Amino acid sequence: MKLPFIVLGTLMLPVAAFAQPTPDDSGAQVSPGPPPPPPPEPPPAPASHTAPQPEYQEVTDSYNAPMFTTGALVFAASYGTSVIVAASTGSDRGNDRLYVPIVGPWLALGDRGSCDITKSSCDHETTAKVLLVADGVFQAAGIIGMIDGILQPTSHRVITRTAKLDTKVHLLPTMVQGAPGIAGFGHF
Repeated sequence: MKLPFIVLGTLMLPVAAFAQPTPDDSGAQVSPGPPPPPPPEPPPAPASHTAPQPEYQEVTDSYNAPMFTTGALVFAASYGTSVIVAASTGSDRGNDRLYVPIVGPWLALGDRGSCDITKSSCDHETTAKVLLVADGVFQAAGIIGMIDGILQPTSHRVITRTAKLDTKVHLLPTMVQGAPGIAGFGHF
């Protein structure tokens, strides 16, 4: 029974010692607080493992190739579709106007006129008009993309490297299991 009280007493002793007020230099009673934290250690110095920056050269292109290519593909796909439709349908309701790039779909749309609602073909006519508008928009967007690619050149970095002077490559004719070949070896 005495063991729990002894353990409890030893745990309370340090707490009781901190709870007692102590006099400071002026004689006033001051209750001590917890000890001050140790001063922070300075951070370690950064490692000086800096890789050398590669030499590069800024190269300006005469045009923006990705933008021009995207515009050209959009225009080619939409205009190609117009030509296929014009060739397969003839001059029916202005479809022969689809041979004209960019404005052809708009001219064909104007030539279509209104649809007789008593006929069942009006559903197809509405679809045809919507497709003509979409074709005209895509042809115009393709041309605008191509013009944008030409007018806004791009630039990029090219890393310059020098060749090692001790680079040697040797090529020798060989025969492997009766088949002729070439063997190459060297160091780079």
